[in-house]
Amino acid sequence: MNNPHEKEFTQRLEWLLADRKLTPWAKKLGLSSGTAARLLKNVVPGSDILTAIMRTEHVNLNWLLEGRGLPFMLDSYTETEAFENMLSVHAQDAEYDAYLCFNDELKSAAVVLTQPAAYTFKDKSIAYHQIETLCGPYKSPFSIERALTGCNINYFDLPEFQFPAFTRGQYGTYKLLGDDRVPGMVKNTQGGTQFAMYKRQEAQHYDHIKPISHYKFSMDEKLALLDLIILTAEEHKLTEKLDRKVKLDALETLEEMNKRADSLTPKEVEFALRASVH
Repeated sequence: MNNPHEKEFTQRLEWLLADRKLTPWAKKLGLSSGTAARLLKNVVPGSDILTAIMRTEHVNLNWLLEGRGLPFMLDSYTETEAFENMLSVHAQDAEYDAYLCFNDELKSAAVVLTQPAAYTFKDKSIAYHQIETLCGPYKSPFSIERALTGCNINYFDLPEFQFPAFTRGQYGTYKLLGDDRVPGMVKNTQGGTQFAMYKRQEAQHYDHIKPISHYKFSMDEKLALLDLIILTAEEHKLTEKLDRKVKLDALETLEEMNKRADSLTPKEVEFALRASVH
């Protein structure tokens, strides 16, 4: 190929390989040793080989061939809604393993989606890990988790200096997932501890509004609230309208307030009762 950037191809390929040896890596892609040797001589391969490299490494071919753009493909968003919508689209498209990392200072999330895949190269089936990498702002970690409903969600941690590198497309399949010898970045499961911290912080932040999200009353709480509903009905002269359906509807309305039973106010019980009376 007559390309002014051809002389830099091997240099970028070696950076892509990191600490891996070229020949074993090439064989995994179905390439011959002769083809692998030519890659070290700034000989740019054909489109079929470039496609194989792109799939297995998640590399940006514009960067690999010409040094333009980010080294690895990355979907980057500046708007929360657009970011979450795209995550939802991916979640509906396939049952990914999803790896999430939250940067509280930047209020930004890094997301790695992966699933087993295969392609055919010279009549051979080549197995690899398909990945999607995304980053963008978030309202709360829970909004990202909800957007990825249906995925197998995990959490990982990136040191402070590595998170911005992720958002600049510096990490591809190998750095993120690793291989049989080297664990990838997503194996750093401190992110699970980090997410637990977010859960505690968010629960404390909203404690005066909704202490427990999607709170479900226990049987004892339901019995206590039924007694309170009956007393409220007597106080407001609504006893004659208090049939079984009204009681159950009032309980359901109270449960939808996402509050603990012992934190409900008399006014809220009255509201639930009046809203249930037909």
